[in-house]
Amino acid sequence: MAISLSDCRVLIVDDNEFNRKSLALVIRRAGITQIAFAENGAEGLKAVDSFRPDLVLLDVDMPVMNGLEMCEALRRNATHEELPVLFQTAFDSDQEQVRCFEAGGSDFISKPIKPGECVARVRHQLEKRKLFNDLAAFRARVQRELAHAREMQHSLLPEKRRLTAVAERYGLTLDAHFETSSELGGDFWGVYPLDNRRVGFLIIDFAGHGITAAINTFRLHTLIDRFPMQDCAPSQWLMQLNGALKDVLPTGQFATAFFGILDLTTDTLTFSAAGAPNPVLGVGGDIRLLDSAGLVLGASRRAQYVDQSFRLPRGGFLFLYSDALIECWGDEHGPIGQTAVPDFVRDALEVNRTHPLEPMMERFYARTRQPLRDDLTAVWIARRA
Repeated sequence: MAISLSDCRVLIVDDNEFNRKSLALVIRRAGITQIAFAENGAEGLKAVDSFRPDLVLLDVDMPVMNGLEMCEALRRNATHEELPVLFQTAFDSDQEQVRCFEAGGSDFISKPIKPGECVARVRHQLEKRKLFNDLAAFRARVQRELAHAREMQHSLLPEKRRLTAVAERYGLTLDAHFETSSELGGDFWGVYPLDNRRVGFLIIDFAGHGITAAINTFRLHTLIDRFPMQDCAPSQWLMQLNGALKDVLPTGQFATAFFGILDLTTDTLTFSAAGAPNPVLGVGGDIRLLDSAGLVLGASRRAQYVDQSFRLPRGGFLFLYSDALIECWGDEHGPIGQTAVPDFVRDALEVNRTHPLEPMMERFYARTRQPLRDDLTAVWIARRA
């Protein structure tokens, strides 16, 4: 189906009045009625700014300023870099064609003008411009919508002000890093004050990344409030969440998860997990990986989860992260890998004992190719001594 060119504007620049009128008659065959004229390159440049054409039909040999000079001037202006310029010349040698293209021409037609060829080349350039403009407009719209969606996704995560308030309330140091591998991602984490002595921590990583994974984080956010955390064990809460996700996730989609509750009165961390990367627990000089095995969320209604409890007294810490930390690699370094994470944490503590997440992220990015292949979340939770 031919694209309508009725709204297209064409500027004809030629010092010969007969040529101008002849070209106008020819291109009207393509349905183009908005046509302007100029007699040389200098007038042509003024007409481009005032008429705003979609295509310029440009003679090469003209007084005052020839077509090559006019085209070169257009290309020096960022506004007109992509404006189609169709040269017309009495010389059709390879050398003449090269001159036209080097000046910035889009195509050229030889004199005497062949009406059928002229219409075809004009239509080709205008249709291509329309398609490019439509694509650029679509891309701009998608980018705006993705940027808005990205802001919405970030709004689901704990704000810095809220983290500060929770940290002060429970005597904690809370630092977090969140980055998606594209505009949107499938990672989610949250912190949940349960009462004056207990606080919960959740980190979830949906399979994949991009728009589909991000939609799942919005689904998750609507589900979390359905299941109060205050009166059930982490394993029971994950079972409820698993059932709800099974109802809404498309077949083949799932999520890994870690949900833990820190009880400040008993110095106990109780958690349940669903295939998440193994967290790091540090108590005194002991730094070790915790076992976070378990069936991923959304895979089976019959999934069962278990609780594990560990001491987390004052001065201890918990480090949670998504699998990008251990699976992404760079040109000179392989992935960090699960078993190396405790040493990764130890090295960061030697650099900054209070806020080791910053040196951890610096080291990670120094050895990892960007953009990341997966979404990255890292959360540092430490009890103040």
